[in-house]
Amino acid sequence: MWEGLSPLDGSPIVCIATLKSVNRKTGNMIQTFILHQDINPVAALKSGDDLAICGNCYHRGSGFVNNKPRRKRSCYVNVGQAPNSVWKSYRRNGYPKYDATLHSKYFKTRKIRWGTYGDGAMLPAELVTYFNDLCISHTGYTHQWRESFAQWCKGVFMASCDGLQDYIEASAHGWKTFAVVAKNSVAFSGKQCPATVDNSQAQCLTCSLCDGTKTDIFVEVHGTGASNFVAAV
Repeated sequence: MWEGLSPLDGSPIVCIATLKSVNRKTGNMIQTFILHQDINPVAALKSGDDLAICGNCYHRGSGFVNNKPRRKRSCYVNVGQAPNSVWKSYRRNGYPKYDATLHSKYFKTRKIRWGTYGDGAMLPAELVTYFNDLCISHTGYTHQWRESFAQWCKGVFMASCDGLQDYIEASAHGWKTFAVVAKNSVAFSGKQCPATVDNSQAQCLTCSLCDGTKTDIFVEVHGTGASNFVAAV
């Protein structure tokens, strides 16, 4: 979809779309992976070079940045699986570069998920706008909502919040929020993600609440790093 530079540190990054998904929660949406062009995502996680694509996300891993240890990784993404596989295929030139004449037809009747891995705010606004207009709807989230370069995301992505203070601040600045809360805790914002309600048949594919415009949503922490989550103060 795009190759360019991270607005945070100038590293070369890439955005890749995969057209089929068996993800139970999202359903068969177009998935997007935002990756460092030159560094395997597993290695980037360990070295701290994932800063280029994850920024100041609260859930980043337990590697080191400027020789200081990060908190334990609470991200739901297993980087060694899909992100690693997508990156390896990219490095083998396994993905054609987007050509509107050839490829726009694959997006026109689909819903797109920005940031299956990586933060969509690292991408150009024009790119996201183009594909959102092409697709029938989208979901997207950003932890960069305090950053000046990410202000175009307001009304497009949800502000990712990891504590009450985040929620109050993001709401005060006009963002719709997506909050992560500890399991079995009292939620401080919005309504529970319909796809995570017990016995629900909802999927992101059938829901359009996380498009940055509608309402505040929360979800209980989940995935591979759930046991490491501590709510932000």
